[in-house]
Amino acid sequence: MRLDIPTLAVVTVFVTALLGGLLLFAGTQNRAVRAPTVWGLSFLLGATGLGLVIVRGRVPDWLSIECANALVLAGMSLIWTGARLFDRRTVRLAHIVAVPTLWFAACLLPVVGRDINARTMLCSVLAATLSVLTARELWRGRGEPLLSRWPTVLTLLGYATAMLARIPATVLMPQIATSTDVLGSALFPALAFGTLMFTIILAFLLLNMSKERTELQHKMASLVDPLSGVANRRAFLAGAEQIVAQTSAGERLGVMLFDLDHFKAINDANGHATGDAVIKLFAREAARTLGHGALFGRIGGEEFGALMRVGDGGDVVDVAQRIRLTFAAAAARSGLGVLSTVSIGVAIADDAGDDIEDLLAAADRALYRAKANGRNRVEYAGAPDPEPAASVRRDGFIGPERRAVGA
Repeated sequence: MRLDIPTLAVVTVFVTALLGGLLLFAGTQNRAVRAPTVWGLSFLLGATGLGLVIVRGRVPDWLSIECANALVLAGMSLIWTGARLFDRRTVRLAHIVAVPTLWFAACLLPVVGRDINARTMLCSVLAATLSVLTARELWRGRGEPLLSRWPTVLTLLGYATAMLARIPATVLMPQIATSTDVLGSALFPALAFGTLMFTIILAFLLLNMSKERTELQHKMASLVDPLSGVANRRAFLAGAEQIVAQTSAGERLGVMLFDLDHFKAINDANGHATGDAVIKLFAREAARTLGHGALFGRIGGEEFGALMRVGDGGDVVDVAQRIRLTFAAAAARSGLGVLSTVSIGVAIADDAGDDIEDLLAAADRALYRAKANGRNRVEYAGAPDPEPAASVRRDGFIGPERRAVGA
């Protein structure tokens, strides 16, 4: 079957413009993700440039060559700008106008302006450079779990490779580039079809990447406490159940429940802004002390919880003690005007069973004991009640086993 070249050219322009409109529409639906609007404008500029290219010979050369390619390059610059915007990086006007300006400046030079082969190779290099820069921007944001990010990077690198392949083709077959009948060029069907496929695939991937970003934001909003930035109650309990289910024989789990001391009094005396600052301070210090290996979340009001794999009860008590001391020191130097402290209840699975509800209940009983015994201390659910004659050791624990740590 023989391709109708003029129809293919018109279809390429029409589809590019249509996809640009779809991206613009997607941008208006979610103002929190602004990149689709920029990408939509880029596709519309590209469609305009392609439209001018295919009427070469019917309009002045400065319009179908210099201006047309400048519009295409400006569109690709906007794709790069949209990628920076998508990953919340700084966007400047120079990112949009630098490459088209370089193109116009080069066309003023006789060695480029009078040689269409030189212009073809220069435009190919500039387009490939912009594609690589866009791929690099998206690669830098790979920490965000968006599945469409990877094929988008590969598509852009593939397009850059195709653009660079035009350079040896131009050198070997210069008569193709010098033809004034673009639609009759032997190279045009491949270029038009490749551009059409690239445009469709790239637009689909960019739309899907924006959709994945929106879905991820909604998921994070449902699982992250907006004030403290850590897991909310729902996420903490779901994560705890999953960890318990994945724990193999011989592994021990330790749980900690935290309650900020006299938090209501802090709110009443200093205002809710100070109370919010105390919560954020504790979340930051506790998360930093726990590290990435522990599950940590805010389970309600001024109460937090943590779950981690431990060697024995002493290990989890030591971690809780470090959190207690670190938070008290941070609150003292924070400038908030309050000396906030935390009470902590600790339990491990050996003492409370393998069920997460039983484990949390044991830690909650230990937390209640910590508050009843004066607050700003750690209580361990697995320690027996001290005998009347029990001695107090220098490390602050009571009795033959480590049971409590005071201020």
